[in-house]
Amino acid sequence: MNTRLQVEHPVTELITGIDIVKEQFRVAAGKKLNVDQVKLEMRGAAIECRISAEDPENNFAPSTGKISALCEPSGPGVRIDSGVYEGFEVPIYYDPLIAKLLVWAPSREAAIARMKRALEEYRVSGIKTTIPFHKAVMDNADFRRGNYDTTFIDKNMGRIVYPKSDHRIAAIGMALGQKLRSRAATVGDDNKKTNRWKLQGRRQGMRTW
Repeated sequence: MNTRLQVEHPVTELITGIDIVKEQFRVAAGKKLNVDQVKLEMRGAAIECRISAEDPENNFAPSTGKISALCEPSGPGVRIDSGVYEGFEVPIYYDPLIAKLLVWAPSREAAIARMKRALEEYRVSGIKTTIPFHKAVMDNADFRRGNYDTTFIDKNMGRIVYPKSDHRIAAIGMALGQKLRSRAATVGDDNKKTNRWKLQGRRQGMRTW
């Protein structure tokens, strides 16, 4: 029996409504648990994604450096246990885990949809993370059907980590983004060559991708 907290303990907390850490403190203080085993009830479904400072396209090699920008998702049923912040320097000496993203919903299907939305909102700049990997897993047909085991990653690595179409879309997006940034840099009060309304239209068009 492993008596310490597991990385996945928030999943248990979300589906039972029990604060496991608080209960551990109660036991350490010589008090009794607030809940009886027979009264435990599980409700809904919860999913946890470990957000690690790793590069999925490079065999999950550690990705160190400074987090230059950070935007964490929020909303109903979304929980983040995080220890980093914008400007945080990810070192090489410790576990690459930087946050745990969790969601809860009444059903597994709804939980997957909620996790997909949360991952889309999650932004970490300056280092590589496992966010793109988790996005691909949420879209995997076998995972969505619940048809997986401990060999799932090995069997699906090529489709999950190296989706060629995603690379093409990313390359196009980066090229267009760079073009817009270069144009924006030339806009000024004394520069009449660039129409601000056209520039805004191009930016709006990028958001619809």
